[in-house]
Amino acid sequence: MNDPRYAWLVRKLLVSGGASIAPVPPGPMDRARAIAAVAQAIETRARRRRTARWAGGAVAAAAAVVGVFVGSHALGHVVARAPSQVASSGGPEIVAHPAAGGASVLVSGAQAPLVEGRSLASGSRIVTPPGGRATLSFSTGTSVALGEGADVTVGGDGGSAVLQLAGGVVDLHVAKLGAGQRFVVNTPDAEVEVRGTQFRVGLAAPDPGCGGGTTTRVTVTEGVVVVRHAGVESRVPAGEGWPAACWRTSVSTLPPTDAPLAMPPASRPLAAGRPVSALAEQNDLFAKAATARRRGDVPGAVAAFDRLLDEYPACPLAEGAAVERMRLLRSTAPGRAVTLAQQYLVRYPRGFARAEAEAIVSGLP
Repeated sequence: MNDPRYAWLVRKLLVSGGASIAPVPPGPMDRARAIAAVAQAIETRARRRRTARWAGGAVAAAAAVVGVFVGSHALGHVVARAPSQVASSGGPEIVAHPAAGGASVLVSGAQAPLVEGRSLASGSRIVTPPGGRATLSFSTGTSVALGEGADVTVGGDGGSAVLQLAGGVVDLHVAKLGAGQRFVVNTPDAEVEVRGTQFRVGLAAPDPGCGGGTTTRVTVTEGVVVVRHAGVESRVPAGEGWPAACWRTSVSTLPPTDAPLAMPPASRPLAAGRPVSALAEQNDLFAKAATARRRGDVPGAVAAFDRLLDEYPACPLAEGAAVERMRLLRSTAPGRAVTLAQQYLVRYPRGFARAEAEAIVSGLP
């Protein structure tokens, strides 16, 4: 009983009971009662502490359970929302096809060889070396051919597709866009926007006598593009280019893409006399085939590719359509796939799907 806490409790009990602390030691009975009171008080405090610890532990456990529940519930919502978020922000699917000297893809700073059939996420950067080539096929029917020394970053979300061109030259065949959709090519000093057309965008050495020193060069073979530069918007129709005063001479200095621009194909008149863009119909057929393929409708996809290749065998989308048709038939009609693969190798001896076609002809899995 020499612990100071006992003395403090005795004093507290005596004071709370209205007694004053006597200047003389208490008697034996008082001492016994005080000891009993102190023991009871200590036991009461101990019970309170145990109760408090139990309650605190129970609260902590309940909080942990709630936390786990809330966390898992929130995680479930994240997982459930993930597909729609990707779908809403990912835009069209983009598949890469390296050719000739190949290409590399850079994602989050990591560089790797660009492999055939790779799907490219937004933010992927594709770089072709000297002599290298690549083609990007969009699920919408759009295709982009990258020449040697090209440096392109793909991006955009929802209804917008954006290409950042930092070097080289690209040939583009943009499928017809719907309401609210955009397709933009950004260069270091200009913005080129289209709504379904065929054109080329490249970067050249600056020339003070050409567009005030701009490095961007644009050539349009079908449709119309809009070029925005230094706060000025210029409309560039088929058969012309930008900068207006010098594009004919400057575009010839750009490296080739192995997808040379042809003169605009002849338009087919309708019965009512209105011309129909051949490129627009080609893009529509390719998009129809791609949509059927995504739905799992192989016969519908093959039929659309067949029509595209029958009516436009030399169109810019022909090689991509031939490859996609060959792939679809590889498992459903192997005999026809072999025939088509042989035809592909004859027509495109250096095509981007040469190895795949050779495997089909050889019967390899």
